[in-house]
Amino acid sequence: MSMIIFRDLPLVSGVERHLRLHAGDRLLDDEVEELPHLIDEASVGLFGITQRDTFYWALPDPVRGRYGRGEWEAHFDVLGHFTRDPNAHWKAFDLDLRCEEGGRLHCLEVFGRQLVCAVGGLHPRAVLAFAEGRTSKAA
Repeated sequence: MSMIIFRDLPLVSGVERHLRLHAGDRLLDDEVEELPHLIDEASVGLFGITQRDTFYWALPDPVRGRYGRGEWEAHFDVLGHFTRDPNAHWKAFDLDLRCEEGGRLHCLEVFGRQLVCAVGGLHPRAVLAFAEGRTSKAA
């Protein structure tokens, strides 16, 4: 399979651009106000779920019944591991999550939990909508 360049996906590039502008304090007030909605819409389009859906209290009962809070949150530890290659973990999934300069994408902060759920089959509604045939199913 060929590598999916995450930054080239239209939903990702739009959010990434807005987050980069926001980090530089260059978004208009209206755009700042709309940013959470843009992120959620893109998240549903990319993964079928939002970041909110990945929080322990929001999990479907069957999933919450399989994991304690600490065990659930441990799935996301990978998002806090910083390495020389920000794509080290994601290569195994044929994903390139780097920016054009080779660094970490800003949008991983808002899409990371959904991505972990989709590639790990942790959430029953989480999918890699942009990668047909590469999704894991939650048991």
